[in-house]
Amino acid sequence: MRKTGFTLALALFGATSAFAGNATTEKHRVIACYKEVKVGAQYSVKKVLVKKAKRVYLKRGDLIQLVEYPAVYREDKKLIKPAHVVMKEIPCKKG
Repeated sequence: MRKTGFTLALALFGATSAFAGNATTEKHRVIACYKEVKVGAQYSVKKVLVKKAKRVYLKRGDLIQLVEYPAVYREDKKLIKPAHVVMKEIPCKKG
């Protein structure tokens, strides 16, 4: 059983090395070159009012101040397109 496994491994190694030898001597032509570009996810964002803006009179010592508190919003995000990879064509380098 051991001898059969060793013979099988040797045969596979010989087949792969013969295939690799043919691949290096085979002629080929480069048609185009590409670069992977990552595109971020796209979201639809909607503002939702949480608390309205308000103005309040505050008395501090002898002074009365008009203080404004801004409105508070939260953002609801909805996924439109997930992040993905695009193949961008680039000039090929010679050599």
